[in-house]
Amino acid sequence: MHESDQTARIICNDPELADQLRQLLVHIAPDCEVLSAPSNCSFTPFCRWLDDAQLGPAGRVQVALVDAIEVLEQTRHAFKSRELGLLRRRLVAFLDKLSDNQE
Repeated sequence: MHESDQTARIICNDPELADQLRQLLVHIAPDCEVLSAPSNCSFTPFCRWLDDAQLGPAGRVQVALVDAIEVLEQTRHAFKSRELGLLRRRLVAFLDKLSDNQE
């Protein structure tokens, strides 16, 4: 995973218990993800909680897009550029489309 990803993840192989944990954590830790299947991870396809397989070309593209988006987000106050903001939004939309197509 990318080093700047700060989302806490709990892996739970029991789907019912995972649902209960999600309900409990929604108010006290809204950024926490409870994973009961690989598709639950917001970092898919590069989340490696079940598999150490190497990323394919599409996964590497997604990792690069996430990295570029994070840099634009982290520097948005230093560079108040409308164009960079629009670029970030376009990249986020493109990443969402890529993620939707892989499911």
